[in-house]
Amino acid sequence: MFYLGIVTVSLTVAVGFALAGYWPILPFAGLELLALGAALRWSLHQGQRRELISIDEARVRVHKTSRTEAREYEFARPWTRVELVEGRAGNWPRRLLLRSKGKAVEVGGFLTDSERASLGKRLADIIPGMPGGETGASDNVIVNRSPETEWKA
Repeated sequence: MFYLGIVTVSLTVAVGFALAGYWPILPFAGLELLALGAALRWSLHQGQRRELISIDEARVRVHKTSRTEAREYEFARPWTRVELVEGRAGNWPRRLLLRSKGKAVEVGGFLTDSERASLGKRLADIIPGMPGGETGASDNVIVNRSPETEWKA
């Protein structure tokens, strides 16, 4: 409905100008509406991405779904490490990885950098908390950091 409303208003204005002799407005209005439609479609598609992280006594599971695909990753909880990796360039966002026995999966790719850091801190606090074990969160966190990188909760 939103897109239909924008199309109606834009084409009404463009046709009005075309009837007044400004006909070049019509193709540009069409291109603009086409670009807006493509952006809205992409946004709706990206909005259906989901990640579910479940942690029990023995396993850490990451279930990723999108509109076209579903994948599940499973790690043994005692060997799972949380890693916050700096971006390749100074202004690139950091990546949050769960690693275990040579496998890794990125989580929180659609979060902001501060939300990703907060999620990493929370996961690092939760994952080592095995019953009967006294593993501290610092044993489970690997932070590849430059001097300005730090956890922010």
